[in-house]
Amino acid sequence: MTEPLRAFVEGEFPVIPSEMRVLQVLAVDAVAEFQRSLDPGARASELSDEDVVARLLDPRAFGLFARRVLDARVSREVKIAVADRAFDLIPIPASEHAVLRTPPGLLRLVRFLLENEAFSVLHLLHLVYASFLDPELLRRSDRATRAWVLMAIVARGEFPEAQRLLASFQFLASMAPRDAASAFDGIVKAKFVSPTVRSGLAAAASSSDGGRAWFEAIAVQEGLVSPATGSEVSDVERAARVPVLPENVRVRARRWLERQPAVGPPPT
Repeated sequence: MTEPLRAFVEGEFPVIPSEMRVLQVLAVDAVAEFQRSLDPGARASELSDEDVVARLLDPRAFGLFARRVLDARVSREVKIAVADRAFDLIPIPASEHAVLRTPPGLLRLVRFLLENEAFSVLHLLHLVYASFLDPELLRRSDRATRAWVLMAIVARGEFPEAQRLLASFQFLASMAPRDAASAFDGIVKAKFVSPTVRSGLAAAASSSDGGRAWFEAIAVQEGLVSPATGSEVSDVERAARVPVLPENVRVRARRWLERQPAVGPPPT
């Protein structure tokens, strides 16, 4: 390997000498996989160091690199730095109607950061916004990781309540109805989830529209999306991205609320 890739690795991550070669090999391997996804005839031997560094600026290629790093025998500090860098590469689109490219396996990175107490409010904002622009991001994740991350986020009292509720809606809406109902039950029964989050989630989920109007109002308030434009095409496109909870979750939410002391409307 020549200097550009080494300089990139040293400049981005707290790597020690014994890990340098490992990260360089993983980077080349990840970029080669990414290139093959674009051109099945591409070969790793054709990649220069400059090519590898340039491709790693694409969140899709970097996500493949991050996945390899998490599986590798490198330090915890390097893994955290790589996972954090993956979030930095998620672009901020010019509008909520833009196409978003995210690192593959993003929820696995989220879980790793949560497990290592390195997941911040900024990471959560990135996740909520990315999931709004690309609802498939959550649907593509495996069931176990998705359920674990949902419970971990909703239980974190240090995160703003509105953002936790937005995230929980997105996660529940991305699940099959049976899984969503089970996850909802887990949230409202969990003593480690604050009472206001539990009641707020149930109140919003109990609405006849599956929480659509509530979610959109909070998303606008939080600055995640702009108010409705009046443009038929734009508003239809955005409506397709607003999560809606399945009917069985709405029913469970209403039944749960009936068993509770009177609560107000969901937080705004």
